[in-house]
Amino acid sequence: MPMKFVMLKLDGGELLPVLFPEFMQHSHIAQAVPATVVSAGRVYLEDGRIVARGSSSSLGIASREEDSQIIQGYFDGQNAIQQEN
Repeated sequence: MPMKFVMLKLDGGELLPVLFPEFMQHSHIAQAVPATVVSAGRVYLEDGRIVARGSSSSLGIASREEDSQIIQGYFDGQNAIQQEN
């Protein structure tokens, strides 16, 4: 089963992915944190890699091409917070 995610942009411009169970709504997570949501969707494990795609109907925002790489970086131990370009 896929999980959902929101990609947050913190006050300093850092990007921080938050993954959560499918039964929760993107909007509930977004309201719980003091940060800007820059993308949202679902994450899947395909051939051992994280793939982020789709969108959030509750937020009206889609995933971005770079989201998969950012999330995968956290799982690979490259847990330095990413900066948005």
